[in-house]
Amino acid sequence: MRILISVATAIVILAVALLSLLTPIWTHFALEVSYDAGQPTCSSRTEPVASCFGLSGPDVIAASDQTIHALIFTGDFSFAGPIATNGEPFYTEAEQSHMRDVRVVLYGFLLLATAGAVFVVASLVRHPRDASRWRAVSRGGIWLIGAMVVLGVFAFVAFDAVFTLFHEIFFPGGNWAFPADSHLILTYNETFWELCSAALFGLSVLGALIVWYLARRRAATLEAAAARTAT
Repeated sequence: MRILISVATAIVILAVALLSLLTPIWTHFALEVSYDAGQPTCSSRTEPVASCFGLSGPDVIAASDQTIHALIFTGDFSFAGPIATNGEPFYTEAEQSHMRDVRVVLYGFLLLATAGAVFVVASLVRHPRDASRWRAVSRGGIWLIGAMVVLGVFAFVAFDAVFTLFHEIFFPGGNWAFPADSHLILTYNETFWELCSAALFGLSVLGALIVWYLARRRAATLEAAAARTAT
């Protein structure tokens, strides 16, 4: 029971951090930074960038807003692109298929996180003065920090390998590899994902620290009260 509380707590914190990255406040910032990253002439780029294919910064942000809206609200990913795409669907059939798979993974994770949140809250409501349960919640924060540090080290030294492994695990069908000049890659380039990974790490660790501190403090208060009652 205590282990389940810890695991569920870690998953809930991670889910909250992930949802924060789906807000326009973050996505617009990350897209603007990734769009402007580098900006040498197109002929000197080793990888295609959106600006070299007639996609302006506002085009990329508008396409991303529609993508995330469809991702969250089960919309259609076949929306028309900006002027640069001559009114054709912004994403190819293969890209649309991949985004539908992404939505399945996202919904699955959020469903798991929701179940975890209900489990933790119900456990604490039923036994609000059980210090061991609060300790389990605090351990969940520590476990998440440990996991994020390990993943962060691997991502720092081998981001491409971690990125590829993630996709091979969650998208075993293999429909996640696209040409470097595909609209999905041009919109969400490597710089964007590096920024998101760093932000997810920071938000997860911050959230875990807050949960660890508050739950640990609550447990200590309950244990002190129980000690006073026993004497």
